[in-house]
Amino acid sequence: MNYRDIIVFDFETGSRNPHKTQPTQIAAVAIHGRKLTPKGFFNSEMQPILDDKEAIKQGLDPLEDEALKITGKNREDLAKAPKPKQVWEKFTSFVNKYNFKGTQWFAPIAAGYNIIGFDMIIVNRMCNLYGPVDKKTGNQVLFNKIHKIDVMDNVFMWTENNSDIRSISMDSMRELMSLSSENAHDALQDVKDTANIMIKLMKTHRAVANKIKLEKAFANGPLYV
Repeated sequence: MNYRDIIVFDFETGSRNPHKTQPTQIAAVAIHGRKLTPKGFFNSEMQPILDDKEAIKQGLDPLEDEALKITGKNREDLAKAPKPKQVWEKFTSFVNKYNFKGTQWFAPIAAGYNIIGFDMIIVNRMCNLYGPVDKKTGNQVLFNKIHKIDVMDNVFMWTENNSDIRSISMDSMRELMSLSSENAHDALQDVKDTANIMIKLMKTHRAVANKIKLEKAFANGPLYV
């Protein structure tokens, strides 16, 4: 049984490559591990390197106009946003509030939509720049060492046998589940929508799990493989 809290988080970024993109916003909601209710929110824009040549010099992608349009950002406002280090220090303090034993084994579980292929890569980059990081492995030690919840993968498991569903993008799931598209691609709104989908599916998991017996499930066969 899980007692660790869950941090649903999301980055908005200035390009698509998670290894080189510049974050422009990070938001999160802490979810109680048992009650599946919100415990706290975090939201901040983050100042990127606005000069394209300087960004390239530092090995980063310049801001892309299309990405700014999608996320509703502009260079003028981003120039006034707090620096990445300042934002990251506040974010790590927020996450650490929900680490009830102060170790990575009991750290909150990272959750989000497509975080394994995108957001967690950025987390690892930020942790290597500003901490906390395991100096031996170079891996982040902010979130739980073992568990992650990629809600997109969870959605796939529930929908992979449904021929009516052609896409499991976040926008498609909003339409399917009757979530408003207002403020979509703002990190805080995306976090709220992702958390609602996650909680809905987790409550369904729990209801179904109570009716399934896994103990000795293959004792009498047959095996599938």
